[in-house]
Amino acid sequence: MKHTPFALPLMLFAPLALAHPGEHPGGMLNAIAHLLSEPDHLAMALIAVVVGVAGARFFRRRTAARILAKRR
Repeated sequence: MKHTPFALPLMLFAPLALAHPGEHPGGMLNAIAHLLSEPDHLAMALIAVVVGVAGARFFRRRTAARILAKRR
């Protein structure tokens, strides 16, 4: 329940976040090829990976610090 205030705006504005107009005809392989061949899509994927890795490192360090603080 504590994540609801953050998720609600994302759900409301998600339909407005269009990279470009039009449909992507074809199947799953065509969609993957499209995502891997467009520079804007690759940039967003790279940003997502960097943010994910940074977030994972932050939470691991915070958890380790809490465990060490409890042992003292």
